[in-house]
Amino acid sequence: MKKLFLLLSIFTLSPQALALYDLAAINLIPKADKISFCFEYDTQLDSAKNLYIAVITKKAEILFVEPTPEGDVILTQWANNDVPIFSNNPKKICLNPFAKSDIQPLQLYAGIGNSLEDVIAQNRIIKFFDGFPELPKPEKAWTVMVYMVGADLEQAEHHWASKDILEMLQGSHKTSHLVLTTGGSTRNGWTSVKRSLIENGQQYVIEDLGEKNMAAPQTLSDFVTWSKTNFPAQHYALILWNHGGGTEGNGKIMSLNQLHQAYQTIRQQIEKTLDIIVYDASLMASIEVAEVTATLANAMAASAELEPAHGIDYAHLLNNIDASSPDNGLDFASLVKTAYIEQTKNQGTFDSSPITYSVFDLTQLASFSEKFEQFAIEFKELFKQKTFLNYETLCRVLNRTPSYPQIENALLRTDNQAIRLDLYNLLQMVEPYSTELLNHLDQIIVDYETNDKLQPQAGRLSIDINIINTAHLDVLPKAYRELNEGLVYYDERRQADKFTPTGSIVCFRGFMCACGQWLELQADDILGIEAYFGQNTDNIVDIYLIDKSFYQYQELSEDLNLGVDGHKACQYQFCVDEEHCENITLTEQNNQLVADVLLNNSPALLSFCQTAENVWTICDVVPQVEGIWGRNDVLSSGDSIVPHTLHLKTDELEKRQEQALIVDDLASVTLKRHCDPEKGAISVAYYSLNQERQFERLCHCGSCICQEGDTDPGCQEGGFKSGVILQK
Repeated sequence: MKKLFLLLSIFTLSPQALALYDLAAINLIPKADKISFCFEYDTQLDSAKNLYIAVITKKAEILFVEPTPEGDVILTQWANNDVPIFSNNPKKICLNPFAKSDIQPLQLYAGIGNSLEDVIAQNRIIKFFDGFPELPKPEKAWTVMVYMVGADLEQAEHHWASKDILEMLQGSHKTSHLVLTTGGSTRNGWTSVKRSLIENGQQYVIEDLGEKNMAAPQTLSDFVTWSKTNFPAQHYALILWNHGGGTEGNGKIMSLNQLHQAYQTIRQQIEKTLDIIVYDASLMASIEVAEVTATLANAMAASAELEPAHGIDYAHLLNNIDASSPDNGLDFASLVKTAYIEQTKNQGTFDSSPITYSVFDLTQLASFSEKFEQFAIEFKELFKQKTFLNYETLCRVLNRTPSYPQIENALLRTDNQAIRLDLYNLLQMVEPYSTELLNHLDQIIVDYETNDKLQPQAGRLSIDINIINTAHLDVLPKAYRELNEGLVYYDERRQADKFTPTGSIVCFRGFMCACGQWLELQADDILGIEAYFGQNTDNIVDIYLIDKSFYQYQELSEDLNLGVDGHKACQYQFCVDEEHCENITLTEQNNQLVADVLLNNSPALLSFCQTAENVWTICDVVPQVEGIWGRNDVLSSGDSIVPHTLHLKTDELEKRQEQALIVDDLASVTLKRHCDPEKGAISVAYYSLNQERQFERLCHCGSCICQEGDTDPGCQEGGFKSGVILQK
């Protein structure tokens, strides 16, 4: 029996138990006075092939479960013979419903491996049932309610929701109740909506509500009122776990209007506001989300940027609640922020992704909203005048304001995609209200932290701009509709403006030039300039690298010479191994290279970071889910990636898709760079207020790079053979 006692000694949960959840799904289905169990392999198996189910009886007997074809079970006591295998194939096995009264005294365990010894060595074992808790529970200091929509985050190989549940199991729960609603995914056990309690290192599945839409407001509101009834506390925190999208929503993500409806229903059913609402989801630290959240909670915690898939460290959060129980929502929010930032550092995403997290005192929001309304009304009136100065000023302000996610310069679009601008940066550039409004924001945003991947002063809070889809304005204060109407006037003027800046190709400082040329422009006409690097083939420039922030409007006191680094005019290829590579166009962004690709036939962004050995490797993957940007994720073996390249011909860009590449070994995925100076090509695109880009080729016949000892006057004086001269 020594091996069996060793097996029992590791039943306390540890992080390695995740290996079981990575290989198999366990689905508990409580209904009325019965409960069923389903088990299924949902990940490609390698070495671990056997699923074992063990039962510990009230008399401490240890039995192993064998299913019968009829759905019954045979219980076999372990002896010196081989341990009975519950399953060793990917087919789902469901056991007939058992009476809750019969199974209440039992503890059920699942393990996966080639043998019992392998299960013990790999610690692939977890207790998945330990009876049913009595409700309601005694009052505690905090009740933490987690509304967890698995979506695609719980699918595939990563199972990010299950990873967070395991963190919750590792946390302490002496001073807090932790209750979950889970569902909204196609993984076994996640297709229906379940309510669970996590207590003493165990998840208790209390109810299975069947298949429900977790984007429906009532599903959320019912969960909160159920939680308050059965898990009383002095303080309440609600955590929403999903992709996120600010004001936008889809079939699996609540829109702002749906959140507002849920919050209104909850508020009518509870005596006082919640202490805090936490968004463990991307792009939710927006002023619009804060306005709606303030109708239900005193505090809020969220990220304005895309979140990495790992999200918050729940073990850190829960252990610190026990160590020093927070007195209010703001104290709780500070623990959340720390748990999130520490998780990004531990997981390595703090150094590779734009990371920010903010804590909001929503009791201070009303004073900002009142002043913001005055600003929005005057803003609209200025644009109704259609004077060029107002239009010009805002256009420059929008272009210089950081956006979320950081894909490219944020401009008002004519499609139905919202743009999330950094509100703090935006107000810094708008007079005469900036100082007073920023002071109000400083009272609301009581704590925030960012890394160096964001622009200075950015990361606190965003504002969503969408002049096409405006349904969210119905649930917001008047200020936001006034602001939107002003933006409509702006967009009408932008589209009507036909002005295109023009320039002339000159030689640097009057010297004769060969292939390298300089573009001369009037600075007051130029809002922005982008640099395009590539290789020239038969008068078609293959674009491999884009610098969209090469120049953005600034006040000039003298002429400005902007040299373009010809060393960037190279070919880039995305490779899944040494033999399988395809050309790719990349954009420079905050010391990273970013590419638009198709990932498993859906749009996605790949970010590449440079190692100390000057090797470019993938540091982030951001997929789109039904048009909504998801959390930062990682590649998986078997993923299909289709890169694309841009080609410049007769001053127009053409996008071409390359061949699909299949990821096998993640360590082999990288970028290759090949530089041929004789084919080097540099172009720039410059634009004014209407954003109509005009291309000029600065270098199109090779020899774009200044070499050691180069006698070219541009190289000797400025170090560049090509560039832009902006005349004051």
